[in-house]
Amino acid sequence: MAGALHASVPVGSAVGVVGQRHALAYSAVLGTLYAGCHYVPLQAHAPVQKLVSILKTAGIRCLVGEATALTQLTEQLAQVGELGLIDVLVSDEAPSCPDRRWVNLTTQAPAQALRAPVAVDDEALAYVLFTSGSTGQPKGVQVTRANVTAYLQALGQCWDLEPGFRASQFHDFSFDPSVSDLFNTWRLAGELCVVPTQALLTPLAFIQANDLQVWSSVPSIGVFMQRLGMLKPGAMPSLRISRFAGEPLPVSMAQAWSLATPNGRVENHYGPTEATVDVSRHVFVPSDTASASGRIVPIGRAFPGMTLKVVDERGHPVVPGEVGELVFAGPQVSRGYLGDPVKTAQQFVRFDWDISRQIWYRSGDRAVVNANGELECLGRIDHQIKLSGKRVDLGDIESVLSALPGLTGLVVVPLKDANGHVTQLAAVTEQALTDEDKQRARTQALAHLDKVFFPSVWCQVEAMPRMVSGKIDRKALVDWVAQRLATKSTMRSTESSKAGSKLTLEKSTP
Repeated sequence: MAGALHASVPVGSAVGVVGQRHALAYSAVLGTLYAGCHYVPLQAHAPVQKLVSILKTAGIRCLVGEATALTQLTEQLAQVGELGLIDVLVSDEAPSCPDRRWVNLTTQAPAQALRAPVAVDDEALAYVLFTSGSTGQPKGVQVTRANVTAYLQALGQCWDLEPGFRASQFHDFSFDPSVSDLFNTWRLAGELCVVPTQALLTPLAFIQANDLQVWSSVPSIGVFMQRLGMLKPGAMPSLRISRFAGEPLPVSMAQAWSLATPNGRVENHYGPTEATVDVSRHVFVPSDTASASGRIVPIGRAFPGMTLKVVDERGHPVVPGEVGELVFAGPQVSRGYLGDPVKTAQQFVRFDWDISRQIWYRSGDRAVVNANGELECLGRIDHQIKLSGKRVDLGDIESVLSALPGLTGLVVVPLKDANGHVTQLAAVTEQALTDEDKQRARTQALAHLDKVFFPSVWCQVEAMPRMVSGKIDRKALVDWVAQRLATKSTMRSTESSKAGSKLTLEKSTP
């Protein structure tokens, strides 16, 4: 793989890795790095406009992956006239794309094998992950090899694992906890156990059958298993470490998971993509009632080598117990956003009070240091949310929907459960929309949005509530929608349509 890539693209190139849960995808990640390049995960089923944006921004000219996934992606590109973005396809069998150069791994790779990895600087990129942005365009987070090395070294100080341990590979390559799945397991000579698609929501049988020692997933998987009665005491005796990240971790689920894993421990990790996976962790202790505030487990203390602080609106550190924005600095802070110096300058900053003049990342998360000296994450300062383990700016969804005919001025608000998890999205408009309007909107929007981000609740208001500043009062909208969902007298149920509309609220004024 590495030799084939080295012969096909210049050192330092971006290589698009297409698909996952196939042996070729894993060798593609390793081969890309071995060849002195960096990888960019791509999902063949992603909206085509998002794919085009990523390919152009990252400068990807070479795709590697299983032939079926490559065929699906290239067919999408051909349909919108963008197939010319790609020069080379690398696979173990011929993709259905005759007018692109195909490198056959079965015949060409052995002859081109590299005896040693291509030497590159530590500051060379390891990967670029694209996350959602409020402009409607994906943001490419640039993570260097030095960033990844710092993360793995920090995690190594937290976890004591013997060679041969068995760890899960749950996360999609486009979600950066996959970096922990892959490289920490490989680095420590562990066995990577790939969770099949059909077991992702209910992995109990997979964990048991494979005698896993390390598990990593978003907390909502555990919540779902808990609802199904799967987290019985002693159900997963093989697990030694269970790492949860990417969403708030409910105390009730952490307690149930702890009882189900009597020989292990539950850890809550925190870190946005810009942090190179995680920058803090909390080891959950069920018997310690002071270990968590309210219903959500704290995010804990900083990883070795990282510095975390809570600052006010002026960027000055606050005292423990005072709420502010979480910022952090250290060797895991990534390079910034690919091709977006303005956004990079906004999020990657220096503070006057820091005499070291190092770069700090402004997370946009509200946080507080509790009485135990641990950090608790209180949600987003802006309107960025996570739904089904995926992060998105509400402005991203609004920019797509508002561009459609008849949806001008639309506002999207998140609806949460008792644990603070976003469970669905509501679209609020001042226009009356028919089911046909919503069906048309869904059809057009899915060229730009993942389907999970299309609102499942639609409602109409006479006028948007506004704050004194004149800005739309989003909190008032959230409270209004939630109240009407809970009050049957002001809500009428409608049959779920292909547009994904589950509920339509009566016209009212918040």
